[in-house]
Amino acid sequence: MKKVWMILLVVVIMVGLFVPSASALPPFNKEWMSKYKDGSKNAKFVEAVETAKCNVCHQGESKKMRNEYGKAVGKYLTKAKYNEIKDDEAAAKKYILEGLQKAEGEKNGGGKSYGDMMKAGSLPGGA
Repeated sequence: MKKVWMILLVVVIMVGLFVPSASALPPFNKEWMSKYKDGSKNAKFVEAVETAKCNVCHQGESKKMRNEYGKAVGKYLTKAKYNEIKDDEAAAKKYILEGLQKAEGEKNGGGKSYGDMMKAGSLPGGA
C-alpha cells in the first residue's frame, strides 16, 4: 500500500513540474486596469471594460486566442520575459507599463491607434 502512495505522490509532483503556470496574466491585467480603467473619467469606457473583462484583449473560448489589440500587446509583453523579472516588482511593473504604452501606439486594421480608441472611450479590441 505504501508503494502505491509513493508512486501516486511522484506522479503528482511530476505533473506539477510540467504544467505551465499562468502567473503572468494577473499582473498584466492588474496594471492594464490601473492604467486605463481606474484612471478613466469616461463612465461609458469603464462600463465597457467591466462588461468585456478579459475580452479587452482576448476572444473566443481559449485565453490563447487574442483579438487585434491582444496581439499588439503580445508583441511587447511575454510571459517568458515577465517570469525572468517577476521577482523584482519595480522592474516587472516597468516592463508591463512600457509594453502597454508601446501597444497603445499600434494601429488596428482600420488605421486607428489603440491609444486614441481608448481616449475616445472605445475598447481597443472592439469587444
